[in-house]
Amino acid sequence: MNKLAKASIIKGRSLSFHQDTHFEGYAFSYPLVAVKRCHYDVKVERIGDYAHAAYTISATLSVLDSRDNVPFDKKMALSEDVDILDEEDNAGEGYVVQGGDIDLEELALRILVSSLPIRLVRSEEVALPKSGKGYRFISEDEHAEEKVKEGDPRLASLKDFEVKK
Repeated sequence: MNKLAKASIIKGRSLSFHQDTHFEGYAFSYPLVAVKRCHYDVKVERIGDYAHAAYTISATLSVLDSRDNVPFDKKMALSEDVDILDEEDNAGEGYVVQGGDIDLEELALRILVSSLPIRLVRSEEVALPKSGKGYRFISEDEHAEEKVKEGDPRLASLKDFEVKK
């Protein structure tokens, strides 16, 4: 955790920080599984009535392939300029950080996650399984009909239940 008091950000003076981290203690969201390595440099300054941060981040992330959820490593290198706001503005741009402190590490993680592509694939050359065992193609109408016929899936195990008399 790398916290910076908002009151310490003074107009005309920039603050620089450098950090190596694995983001221990922070919750990851899909498709991010783990952070194997991350280094970020950040320069924070006040512009008008809000803070501005310029991040340079290089990281190796463990992410899930969007096709079959197989984890793989993805290297990222990015530079991002972000506005740090106390509340959402009319433009809807920037990161809202409430309270008196800015967690620079959490902000770096938010930038990393928001920079991940929507479709993550480990390699276009890696083919998906072709066996198709257990899969079939049906229309939406057939699917709706099967749902009605099968009933509530939570009660499916009771269909073989025999009542003792």
